[in-house]
Amino acid sequence: MTKLEVKILFSLESPFHISADRLAFGIDNAICLDVISRFKEKPIIPATSFKGILRHNIETVLNSKEKFGCISPKPEEMCNECIICKNFGSPKNKALLMFEDISIEDGEINKRIGTAIERRRKITKEKQLFTYQTGFGKVSIAKIKGIFENENDALTACALLYIGIKVGFSLGHGKSRGLGWIKLKTFEAKIDNIKKNLEQIKDKIKEILK
Repeated sequence: MTKLEVKILFSLESPFHISADRLAFGIDNAICLDVISRFKEKPIIPATSFKGILRHNIETVLNSKEKFGCISPKPEEMCNECIICKNFGSPKNKALLMFEDISIEDGEINKRIGTAIERRRKITKEKQLFTYQTGFGKVSIAKIKGIFENENDALTACALLYIGIKVGFSLGHGKSRGLGWIKLKTFEAKIDNIKKNLEQIKDKIKEILK
């Protein structure tokens, strides 16, 4: 068996929207509050949300190259046999990749006031103010692990993760307001404790997309 370990360091380029209350999962609710004591809370990125965003990005890229047909999360539209289903899971497959919740270094929480918009008329609504929370932090580190049958399968999973993070995306609500955008700083991968360089990963990406 072959062990894969991936560490992704990314910076937060703008404040991010925190979902309304406590834990809320899904692509559109990628940030939540984690109660770490009676008086203190910190923003975190749930593992399931981060995994869902990466999977969505990978599906988009592979579909654009006509290399993939599944459309998650609808079970009836998932093949259960492609490299994404095998690595990220499906109704018939247990995911080979395991994600950890991501804490945000030196995370700060603030309140903002927003105004409801009349989309059709493109004007603000009267007496429709609302408040929402935003957070900000320096950097975040995502840790992902997996156990595979051989090195080639591990490198394929690593290549998929690199595709997903390089596409670029925002976390949480409010991306049209410029909230939640991130930037990749470093991508480190080890297979059986041996570090893989980016050229090896990019070569595998070319093989997947050709």
